[in-house]
Amino acid sequence: MSEIMVLFDEQDKNWSWFMEHYEELAERFDGEFVAIYQQRVVDHDKNLRSLMKRIRKKYPLSRVLVEFVSKEKLALIL
Repeated sequence: MSEIMVLFDEQDKNWSWFMEHYEELAERFDGEFVAIYQQRVVDHDKNLRSLMKRIRKKYPLSRVLVEFVSKEKLALIL
């Protein structure tokens, strides 16, 4: 399998895991960014910049999914 396909597959697995566990994550990490690597939360923080600084030192960024979680429904205004 090509490297691109491996990355796509890993991100797809991370995204699926994130969506399946969203309610639980929102309860535990409400109002924070979570970093998911190999279908588990490896770090979290309210400050995205701080989180990314730590993640860059420990994990390959191309294989980490970082998302914001909240108990409240968020709306994007475009």
